Parts: sequence; structure tokens; C-alpha cells
Amino acid sequence: MIGNRIKQLREKRGYTLTKLAQEAQISKSYLSNLERKPTVNPSLYILSKIAAALGITTDHLIKPEQLIQSETKNEWTEFLHEAEKASMNKVDLLKFHHYLGTKKGG
Repeated sequence: MIGNRIKQLREKRGYTLTKLAQEAQISKSYLSNLERKPTVNPSLYILSKIAAALGITTDHLIKPEQLIQSETKNEWTEFLHEAEKASMNKVDLLKFHHYLGTKKGG
């Protein structure tokens, strides 16, 4: 189950087994076994290395996708509610988004 999730996320990012193994600093053979064999039980340490290499949290590896989407939706709803309470409108949010984009790139 977790192996399928890792493979799905790896392929979604266009990573080969070799690339992800290198990024996570684990052996390619271990990663291959993890993806293919449901009996392989990785430690939390290994999962955190894989998650970091994929640019996600370990929750994204462990939790079902539907639950993650629901949590993300709830977080955005809460964020928008807080922005509304602070009297921010769509234009303010777009300006803030642009500001963050310039800070991230520069």
C-alpha cells in the first residue's frame, strides 16, 4: 500500500527509481522492493527521507489522498475566513500572492 503511494508520487514528479533513491539517500534496490512488495515495512526515518526527497510531508505518504485533500480544503477555508475577518478582498490576496512569488524567486 505505502509502496504504491511512493511509486505514484515518484512517477507524478517524473522521478526514476535511481533519482529518488539518490535524493533520499537510500539504495535503489530497497526503494524498488518497497514499491513492489507489500511486506516491506519502512521505518519512519526512511519515510521521512523519501518524503523530503519528494518535497512532501510524511502525512502525504501515509494518509489516503482523499483525507489529505479534505484537510487541505479545510485549511484553505480557514485561511480565507481569516482573510475575510481581516477585511482582505480578492485584490489584496492576489497582491499578496504576487508578493510571495517575487520573494520566492528572488
